[in-house]
Amino acid sequence: MEIEFLHRNPLSADWATVLFVLTFAAIVITRNTFPVRFSEFLRLGISNKYLSVYRDTNNMKSGFTISMFFVQMVSLSMFVHYIISLFGHTELDSFRSYIRVISVLTFFVLVKYFLEKIVAVCFAIEDFAEQYNLVKVTYRSFLGLILFPIVAVLFYNNFQSDYFLWTILGLFILTNGALFLLLLKNYQKSITPFILYFILYLCTFEIAPYIILYHWFVVS
Repeated sequence: MEIEFLHRNPLSADWATVLFVLTFAAIVITRNTFPVRFSEFLRLGISNKYLSVYRDTNNMKSGFTISMFFVQMVSLSMFVHYIISLFGHTELDSFRSYIRVISVLTFFVLVKYFLEKIVAVCFAIEDFAEQYNLVKVTYRSFLGLILFPIVAVLFYNNFQSDYFLWTILGLFILTNGALFLLLLKNYQKSITPFILYFILYLCTFEIAPYIILYHWFVVS
């Protein structure tokens, strides 16, 4: 009798399962701790009430914002990790690669935030910058919450069609762009006095860094 030995993949996706469970638990805890605020947050795509009520810049350091920021970073880093794996630069179940992705993204976001604060102090627009950052973090946390179940489905299902991935990526970019235009529309009175600085800010902090990240993760 001939015995055939099969190669067993030593990698495991258990780390992703634990991460998804922790992220879901963070969402549930936040929902139970801030029920009214969470309800308004979920309506952010169709209503501006949340930003009208929670516009104080002290909300940047609140437990709700920090929890939703955690969800945003997990969703985005898992999505980036998934895309990188499709390009063949890593394995989808590689924990080491994911740690690298989330570390780079977290470092990128924090450095970008502190550089923005330095620039705001230099141009004496601290109040405007704080308000703008609060709105931006809120919208992106909302997108991160939407992206979370999509990333979970992508991770545990082997979709062969590239059209599906590019559709999801396109919708994410379009939604992000639509929310950004909505932000400009709602806060155009605050932005107009600083239009020159705002254009400079967009080129320096909202366009160039993402081009650098793209080359870092995909091209290089």
